[in-house]
Amino acid sequence: MATKETFIETVQKGYTFKGGTIPLGAAVFNGEVLKEAVVNIPLATLNRHGLIAGATGTGKTKTLQALAEGLASNGVSVMMMDIKGDLSGMAMPGNPHPKIAERQEKLGVEWKPQSFPCELMSLSNEKGVRLRATVSEFGPVLFSKILGLNDTQSGVVSLVFKYSDDRSLPLLDLRILRKYCSIVPTKEKKKLKRNTEP
Repeated sequence: MATKETFIETVQKGYTFKGGTIPLGAAVFNGEVLKEAVVNIPLATLNRHGLIAGATGTGKTKTLQALAEGLASNGVSVMMMDIKGDLSGMAMPGNPHPKIAERQEKLGVEWKPQSFPCELMSLSNEKGVRLRATVSEFGPVLFSKILGLNDTQSGVVSLVFKYSDDRSLPLLDLRILRKYCSIVPTKEKKKLKRNTEP
């Protein structure tokens, strides 16, 4: 079994890097947060894919926010998809809170409220820079989720996407999608009936 000192030494070796880093937190040993065992992520590795996973309330959003703030502090632009709007608060300085004070005390880090430059973008008519995207760019699964479709409706949308892909027909906007939704099921139903007849 590792001693506290061995554990701290192992973490320090594993999370010490050449070049800039972003501190994410500190390691925990037997339920105790160890200020000396800082967990850093090297800036040089943040041009790769990553995954932040966990159950509700485990700190996924806060981890993403810490990464974004760390990158912004180092002059790196960040683009984040924030469907619920949890991360838009980065545009304003935060307010002191007992939970923040408790965490910073455990980590031995001073917390200073600060804002970060943010430019909000939107696919809808909400405030922000309007982005344009074709229906095809969403794909059938995401498009169905955005519209809140049931399984049957999602199946029709998938069929329409497949039909347009097979024929190199672009799904540029909702008008074209609606048109295909009325045409494709009829054509595909006839084709399916032909293929299954004895």
